[in-house]
Amino acid sequence: MKKLFALFLSVTSVFVLSACLGGTGGEDVDVNIPEEFPEEEVEILIWHAFGDDNMALLDNIFDDFEDMYPNVSIRHVGQGGYDGLRESTIQGNVGGSTPTMVFGYPDHFVEYLQGNSLVPLDDYIDHPEHGTDLEDFVDGFLDENQQYVDGNQYSLPFAKSTEMVVYNKTVMDYFDIEIGTERFLTWQDIQDIADDIVWDEEAVQALTDFDTVEEFEDEFEAGQPHIINIDSAANFFINSLSQWGLDYTNAEGEILFGNQDTYDMLSYYKDLMDDDILSLPIEWDEQYGSLPFKDGDVLMSQGSTAGTRHNIPDQEDGVFGTFEMGVAPVVQYDEDNMAAIQQGPNLAMMADTTDEERLAAWYLMEFMTNTENTAYFSQNTGYVPVRESAFDDPDYAEFLEIGQADPDDLSDDELNQRPFSMAANVAESQADIYAFEPPFVGRVTSSNARLESELLVEGIYAGTRDIGGSINRALGELQQDAVDFD
Repeated sequence: MKKLFALFLSVTSVFVLSACLGGTGGEDVDVNIPEEFPEEEVEILIWHAFGDDNMALLDNIFDDFEDMYPNVSIRHVGQGGYDGLRESTIQGNVGGSTPTMVFGYPDHFVEYLQGNSLVPLDDYIDHPEHGTDLEDFVDGFLDENQQYVDGNQYSLPFAKSTEMVVYNKTVMDYFDIEIGTERFLTWQDIQDIADDIVWDEEAVQALTDFDTVEEFEDEFEAGQPHIINIDSAANFFINSLSQWGLDYTNAEGEILFGNQDTYDMLSYYKDLMDDDILSLPIEWDEQYGSLPFKDGDVLMSQGSTAGTRHNIPDQEDGVFGTFEMGVAPVVQYDEDNMAAIQQGPNLAMMADTTDEERLAAWYLMEFMTNTENTAYFSQNTGYVPVRESAFDDPDYAEFLEIGQADPDDLSDDELNQRPFSMAANVAESQADIYAFEPPFVGRVTSSNARLESELLVEGIYAGTRDIGGSINRALGELQQDAVDFD
């Protein structure tokens, strides 16, 4: 597994290295590192975008750290999703009220650097007393945090995720549809699955609590469940461009998707939307597809491995009850340009802090990303460890085996871990096709481009604009000229 991760990260590093992050850097941030760990009371305030379940795991890590350093207290405040976290941090930078540490993505950090709001970590890394050896970090994850124009490092990788497909294995098994954690479905496969699922009276009575097809179809506006949901419209758009061999943006901040090829690609997916094969969470007035998936409104859902726990079937009153869940890799267009987005939050230290707060925060960053804690967090969330040593850990190897085992051979504790293990196995299976978009700042930012990508796809799905209108609206918001389409 480690070799596979090294392979994909060496490949994606070539792509990411060209995406040097902009910003004025941290030249004006003075770094004065105390020789000794502070003895006085220190509070570390962390802003994040995690849900309650993931924060419960982090609280265990924080408790262990506070036991080691009783004079340190850790307080964390959620800022909604990652867009909300980014906006709160930018506003905090302007207003002079920021946390000690913040989770985030490179396209967030590059914006914070415009105001010299991050502390460069290089002196901490190299310090003879407090420093750390970075060689154990997975190379590509580390590279992502070292691509700043001034040559400094401003963040450490904390947890990495990719996308996966969860599916109703109970339904698929009934119709003799085999998927599994290593099979890469194409969109043609998804259409074939839609054709293979025939909701006759026998199937309805075998899989649901309904007695007749008419009662079953009364539950759905389309007469039957949708086939697949896509959680992130932005990820779908960016990843689909890669799968079609098309361009999205580049490191210089150029917007490259305003063309006929993008129009043709979106036309292909619009047909799947119109056939109730491809859907978005807005179909059910939801932000994510996990609840419609568990309720039985959709048979498959593509989203982050970090959201594994939210997809575990527990809706006894859903259409299919508490069915068995399977996990598969991201759906591909074909085998020529396979791609799966790699994401996951990193940790950075804010500049509006004291020397003592910074040193305590640095110790916490090291602790949160050590071998034991990165393996622990990954095993219980669907994230990928950030240290190579975690993949060599016997406990983590056993954890991966759970997802490949027959459920009948597993204990109750292992059954509880099985969804996360299946997600980790999927992450391994698509390790050599990971990619992510380059971050940039300028007249528009990579965050702007991502938001407009999401609105573009959602507008097409909702029917508020046609395909050409949706593309041109996004281009206009990104200060690009409109395009004429055939």
